[in-house]
Amino acid sequence: MIELKNVRITLSRRGYERFDLENMNLKVNGEKVIILGPNGSGKTTLLKAISGLLPYSGSILINGIEVKKIRNCIEYSTNLPEAYEIGITVNDIVYLYEELKGLDRSLFLEMLKSLNLGEEILRRKLYVLSAGQSVLVRTSLALASRPEIFGLDVPFENVDAARRYVISRYIKEYGKEGILVTHELDMLSLFKDYKAYFLVSNKLQGPVTVLELLESSIVEGEREDALLTIDVMGKKISLVKGDSGMKFGALGSLNRNYGIINV
Repeated sequence: MIELKNVRITLSRRGYERFDLENMNLKVNGEKVIILGPNGSGKTTLLKAISGLLPYSGSILINGIEVKKIRNCIEYSTNLPEAYEIGITVNDIVYLYEELKGLDRSLFLEMLKSLNLGEEILRRKLYVLSAGQSVLVRTSLALASRPEIFGLDVPFENVDAARRYVISRYIKEYGKEGILVTHELDMLSLFKDYKAYFLVSNKLQGPVTVLELLESSIVEGEREDALLTIDVMGKKISLVKGDSGMKFGALGSLNRNYGIINV
């Protein structure tokens, strides 16, 4: 279980500009949820805090234990690059994670083959891989330990369509519960039974089921019949059933929301 209670994360950008996520509340218990948001909304920042990589105030619990106090937590896996700085080559990382987290090497190699990534990639340094190769390898590493809980950051970014579908199958198959972070809306149809939250305007808003989301339309303003009303850059947009506005699923990427609202 992942539980956030009144979490606040404050970062400094370029040494002077503050970036705050505040009043983050979320409970993931025996389910897989998706957090949606445009680039720069703080999705990765939130996942880093959950993964113990950034300071925060409030409370973040994994299986009832405060993240700040967790040591040797093998139940949780993430694909964030900071988690894989323990080895030089991919093979080094696999070896260490076999020892530390019970990673299944055979499963990892099967994943590489399905993703059309040859075993020669094991001899390469993770940081010299292309952006697409890196996210596929890191996501496969995270899932090959069959984690109880996962936190996956933009696993479809810079990945071609065919391999997106392969990695989505592994996300659904491995890991009992967790958080998937993305802005790629064209992948949502593969996760219709998941709950979705929006991280926009420094706030976590939701949930709504992915199926309801895909069948909804976007209209400006606050509507009483809305499945969810989101505050985007000081403006309200509502997700409503029916065809009264632009179909949510037609956006392709959540980054388009900002342009639509400002038209």
